[in-house]
Amino acid sequence: MLDHIFRKFADQIDSIQALIKTDATFEEVCADYEEICTWLASQQDSTVISTEEIEHARELIQELEDEINKMLRRED
Repeated sequence: MLDHIFRKFADQIDSIQALIKTDATFEEVCADYEEICTWLASQQDSTVISTEEIEHARELIQELEDEINKMLRRED
């Protein structure tokens, strides 16, 4: 569900839950974050995935984390 987000933003769980209920864009960003984190975690032992793909996923995760932080700060 939101395991990765809650682990990363443990001190803002209440704010995340509230914002997800009222902001569809925030909900979509969180869903994207969960999806890419889950995908990356499932690839850790894979020999099929390239280093470039893993690096791209990590960059995307960082971009989504920045966006989530920005949206949370805007709501505070």
